[in-house]
Amino acid sequence: MKNFIPSALAALALAAATGCNSLNPSREGGFVEVSKENPRYFALSDGSAYIPIGYNLCFPRYWSKLSVEECFAMIETHMKNIAENGGNYVRIWASHPFYEIEDSRAGAYNPQKLARLDRFMGLAKKYGIRVKICLEHFRNIKDYKPAENERGLNSNAFSRPAYDGEFKSMDEYFSSQKGKDFYFNRFKILFDRYGNDPTVFAWELWNEQNTVNVNGENVKRWQEEMFARISGVCKKQLVVNSCGSFDGRGARAAYERFYKGTANEIAAIHRYLDEGAEYEICKGPLDIAAADAICEISKICGGRPALLAETGAVQPKHSGAWRFYGADKDGAIFHDAFYVPFFAGAAGSGQPWHWDVYIYKHKLWRHLKPFASLVEGVNPAGESFKPARCDTKNARVYALSGEKTLLAFARDVENDWKSEFEKGQKPREISGETVDFSDFARGRKIARVRAYDLWNGGGASDLELSPKVKLPAFKRSCAVRIDFE
Repeated sequence: MKNFIPSALAALALAAATGCNSLNPSREGGFVEVSKENPRYFALSDGSAYIPIGYNLCFPRYWSKLSVEECFAMIETHMKNIAENGGNYVRIWASHPFYEIEDSRAGAYNPQKLARLDRFMGLAKKYGIRVKICLEHFRNIKDYKPAENERGLNSNAFSRPAYDGEFKSMDEYFSSQKGKDFYFNRFKILFDRYGNDPTVFAWELWNEQNTVNVNGENVKRWQEEMFARISGVCKKQLVVNSCGSFDGRGARAAYERFYKGTANEIAAIHRYLDEGAEYEICKGPLDIAAADAICEISKICGGRPALLAETGAVQPKHSGAWRFYGADKDGAIFHDAFYVPFFAGAAGSGQPWHWDVYIYKHKLWRHLKPFASLVEGVNPAGESFKPARCDTKNARVYALSGEKTLLAFARDVENDWKSEFEKGQKPREISGETVDFSDFARGRKIARVRAYDLWNGGGASDLELSPKVKLPAFKRSCAVRIDFE
């Protein structure tokens, strides 16, 4: 039997450990909601803009080999650096063994694990970061068999020992009232703690729900029933769901099944650089794959905020972290995955995976700062941004044309993961490149033109007040902002 600690003592320990009595920036502006002005973007309940800037921080990867204090030291390092670089978002799996409250017996909740979740949320409040809480991720009660496109996954990580003996199959779990009640009651334990807290960005029903070992129509019915049931008590926070990596025809069919005619409040999509994927686009330059992901999900599930909610690079068929992550010290993969989705019409930055072996290892949170500087003071909903391409000979240029602002991201067409890591070619310097934004500036007076150095601290330089923007010399990428009067 576990040595459970009283929840009151846990709360006191949390306050001491995380400084919960300090100022609470994540409460400023209220709750995150879909903008009433433009449902393709987010807003806060006070009407101010909210652009999620961050990445996945789902669990301590090596939690079984580290002490709890070591795990939270790493978590706080992430959050501190996210905040210091202008970030405001992370995602957590409440179902990971490090956090799972229903860890030994169905319907029994471990106060020690609740204290860990409290501690995580306390750190998020301390650093002004909003949290998407993913409630579940298991794919079979036991003996999970990965699908072909994810055959490299660790099957043990996707089982649910506490339910072994409670249900004969996953179909029974999803179709029975008993299974639905277990799910909802567990959610309610967490909701009673965090349901009135603006730190919660959203509740995610299930990580990649299309991947569970159940008939798809049964899961779709469960999803819509649970959307209705949870939304019945959750009036201030978003309720969302996700599907697996958009890498082939099977994934496309799953997104169309689960996202069309759904109460899902956002259009989240997952996509990785994966040389084992069915779709060729997943094997090439990641900026192209990331932009295409937003285009695809916007067609399937338009009129909602789109997010590339999981991204990065993997070994073929998700058989491990990408083989070149060690060499990618500058964070080229992170950079493309993080920046491009927003310029393709997403409601926030891309949200990379591999927060430990890649982001933490190379301190890649530094990429957040230039993005935050670039969008400072911008209200995407009020801008009614329209994505466009303004390519040049040497750069793919992803642009957002708005009412008062034009934002653009330029990416070297000759530099990608194959040239840099397979062939060992260093990024070239591009100089004298001009991007013509005249079609978006007609009849408007330009107030300011800035170019952003995205690789050396995010500094901005003022340029000539012209829609034909001559870019400063850059390597890999740079960004432009034009403000109109």
